[in-house]
Amino acid sequence: MLYSLCITIGKKLKLSKKIFLIWIGSIVVATLLLTVLPHNGLPLGDAAFNAIMLLLGIVSFYIFLREPNPKNKPIFFNFALFFLSSVLFYLAIFIGRALWASEVYARFFYFEYSYSLFYFLLAISIVYLVFDSLFNDFKTYTKYLLTLVVVGGVFVYYFHPILENPTYAYSTPDIVDFRAVRTTVEKLQASGDNQITAEKVASLTDLAAWDGDLQVGTLFANQKVRRVAELLPYLEGQNVFTLIYKPLYLNVIYLNVLGVVFIFLFFGYQYKNDPPQGAYIEKIVFLLLPYCSLEIFHHFAYIKSIEWGSYLELHRIGQYLTFANLLFLLIFFSLRLRFITSVKGEFYERELVSDSEHISRWRDGFDNLVVRHFLNPETLHGRFFTPRPTREKA
Repeated sequence: MLYSLCITIGKKLKLSKKIFLIWIGSIVVATLLLTVLPHNGLPLGDAAFNAIMLLLGIVSFYIFLREPNPKNKPIFFNFALFFLSSVLFYLAIFIGRALWASEVYARFFYFEYSYSLFYFLLAISIVYLVFDSLFNDFKTYTKYLLTLVVVGGVFVYYFHPILENPTYAYSTPDIVDFRAVRTTVEKLQASGDNQITAEKVASLTDLAAWDGDLQVGTLFANQKVRRVAELLPYLEGQNVFTLIYKPLYLNVIYLNVLGVVFIFLFFGYQYKNDPPQGAYIEKIVFLLLPYCSLEIFHHFAYIKSIEWGSYLELHRIGQYLTFANLLFLLIFFSLRLRFITSVKGEFYERELVSDSEHISRWRDGFDNLVVRHFLNPETLHGRFFTPRPTREKA
């Protein structure tokens, strides 16, 4: 028994060491690339975000490799793809410098498509996990098909202008109106008139009335003044970039709302039916709720930001909150990996597949902590947040 315990501990330490060495080695390689290749700046917050996402990706991949329940393997494979796709954000600093230096729109196109892919993979990870819980008896390819229909449908519906035209962000009604206002302002300044007012610019500018992306007429005088007043602040400095990124960020909000809806669906189904579920998976899904909610809040704040400096400040503040959330996710992904590589964890997960109706649900350390401090341990022997069966009166 002591020998078996020593072997188990040794395997865990060896696995942790291997993950740590891969992570540190990847960071060293990334740092070396910064010293030899021309690149744009990499803020400390972005570097920390990329590092923790990389570690989460490596841990998820090892969960996928060691997962004793075959039905859970796709769940953690999806998460590994999502977390590791953050490497694309690191590579973005080389675009336009070491790579495609002569392409004017290279950085924007790369950011646009890598950003879209990142949140597409997030939605795939969440929706597949929920479908796996709802339709546990379905084949893996069926669950993937359902996931792709839902996520792919939402993605194509909102992102199709970007997919069809990479420069779509430069041809939106906001940018068309912005260019018209900027042209008028430049003409006034060239003539020596520096007293720029919304009324003066509106009187010299033709602005269209829009229905979505379609021009349906022209604005009346009072409408033009309001529209010009909205657009004038974007003429200063780099403020126009917040207008350019608006369609992309709005679409990202829709994808995260989809994630939030499915997370609520997951917990509603868990409460009502209490299906067999692997250890720590519920906690991981729970932590994805604030992650998606923060993404919605951050991107909405980005859209409402007019000044580019305010946008960057909001981005930095948002990174602190997201980083804290990712740390908690890392803890529970690591706990999941430790559990499934233990003897009792491997036995429990295999029993979930072969005889789930005749084993008690696993209550982890976090559950025990909540029960000990907020509930009565003597009366709660199973999982909490599950409905109790009603007893019929004699």
